[in-house]
Amino acid sequence: MTQLGRHRAPGRHARPKVRNVPRTSAIVASAAVLLTGGITAAANSTEQAPPYIDVSALVIESTVSYDIKDHVLTNSVETEVQEVAYSSSVTEDATIAAGSDIVKQAGEVGSAEVTYQVKQVDGKEVSRTEIGKKIITEPVQEILIRGTGDPNDISIALATAEGKTGTKAGNKAYAKLWINQEFGWGEKQFSCLETLWFRESNWNHKAKNRSSGAYGIPQSLPGSKMAKFGSDWKTNPATQIQWGANYIDKRYGTPCEALDFSYAHNWY
Repeated sequence: MTQLGRHRAPGRHARPKVRNVPRTSAIVASAAVLLTGGITAAANSTEQAPPYIDVSALVIESTVSYDIKDHVLTNSVETEVQEVAYSSSVTEDATIAAGSDIVKQAGEVGSAEVTYQVKQVDGKEVSRTEIGKKIITEPVQEILIRGTGDPNDISIALATAEGKTGTKAGNKAYAKLWINQEFGWGEKQFSCLETLWFRESNWNHKAKNRSSGAYGIPQSLPGSKMAKFGSDWKTNPATQIQWGANYIDKRYGTPCEALDFSYAHNWY
C-alpha cells in the first residue's frame, strides 16, 4: 500500500482542499510539525502545506491567522486640525519678589493641519501613520519673569505688584500697596477707593465712557491727562492708578472724601 493508501479516496467524505494559509504564528507552525511528523518549513517560506495534512487543524479563525479573502482591508487618507503647543521662556529678575512669576506675554496654542494614512481591517483601525503636517497658526511663546528678590523690600514688592496688574484683582492689589506707601492711606481709605473706582470703571483699565470720553480706572477726562505719569497711560493700570490717587489727594485729600462727593454729585 502506498503512503496515501491509508486515506479514503475522494468522495462525499473527502478532506477539504488545501488553501494558502499564511504561517504567522508559533501555534500554526507547531500544528504543522505535529501533523507532518516533524517536517517544517522556514518561517518566511511560501511553501504550501502537503496535500495529506488536514488544514482544518491549522486554521484558528480570528485568533491565529485568517484567509485574506475573508476580510475587508481599507487604506485611506485623513486630514484633521490639531493644536500646536506653545513654548515658555523664563527670565530671572532680582527686582521682582522671589516666588513670583509675572506673565509678560501670554502663551497661545497654534494649529496645524495633519494628514494621516489610515489602515483598517473590517472597519476597525489597525494603524495610523502621519504623512504630512502644515502649520495654520504659529503658537505664541509664553514669556515669564521669575522673581529672585527680597519680598520684604518695598520697591521690590511694588514692582512685583505692578507686574501683576491687568486684572481687576491685580489692579486692586497694586493700588492698595501704592497708596499706602505713597500717602499712608490704610484699609479704610483703600475701601473707599475700591468703591469709588468700582463705580467709575469697575477697575477696568480699558474702560471708556461713550458719552464723555473719560478713560481708564479713575475715568480721567480727558484720558490724556494721565500722560503726566507715563506715556503708556492707555494700557498700563499702574500709570492710571498713580495719576488717579494723586488727583484725589490734591482735590479731595482722601479717597473717602472723594467718595462722599461722588455719592452727592455722581462724579468726582
